[in-house]
Amino acid sequence: MEEKPNYYAILPANIRYDKKLTDKAKLLYAEITSLTYKTGECWASNKYFSELYAISVETVSRIIKLLIDNGYLERKIIYKSDTKEISNRVLIPIDKNINTYCQKNQYPIDKNVKENNTSINNKNINNIYIGQVVDYLNEKIGSKYKSTTASTKSHILARFREGFKLDDFKKVIDKKTKEWKGTKYQKYLRPETLFGTKFESYLNQKDKENWWDD
Repeated sequence: MEEKPNYYAILPANIRYDKKLTDKAKLLYAEITSLTYKTGECWASNKYFSELYAISVETVSRIIKLLIDNGYLERKIIYKSDTKEISNRVLIPIDKNINTYCQKNQYPIDKNVKENNTSINNKNINNIYIGQVVDYLNEKIGSKYKSTTASTKSHILARFREGFKLDDFKKVIDKKTKEWKGTKYQKYLRPETLFGTKFESYLNQKDKENWWDD
């Protein structure tokens, strides 16, 4: 599995000894804290946790609900602009110790550990966003592309490094799906074409245009 846990995770005593929580709930809570190191928010999907721990998406949903019901997590829903369509789900640990740790890094660590921690954090975030892009593409066109494929990861990461955002990927997928699906160009609804060097052109393409350039 490509995703790896952060170097540190936090499991406060009140959660460790809460008899209402299952062991899996405590473990998932700790994993969520490891992904909140920068903003205090966890953007990972249920599918991400499902693949990380080899459990069903439904089990992840039940665990998250248990943590929310017991006051240990807050769930924030983000909608697409001017719509009621859900864009993302954000999880926020509700414990003052989490924010203190994440924002101030109160426990000193040596340089090598800190650099390793940063590297793993960045890789974790990259994998999450890549997964969201590929999942969205698969949903729109009914494909089964994998977010772990080297070529797919390379194209998506290249665009993120150029400053493009998750919503930009979704816009390109929407535009080209509308234009190409059901036509002879449908075969080009694939990561290497959509997220390649013409990505910016596709993003800025007017909705009424219907063209193909080699």
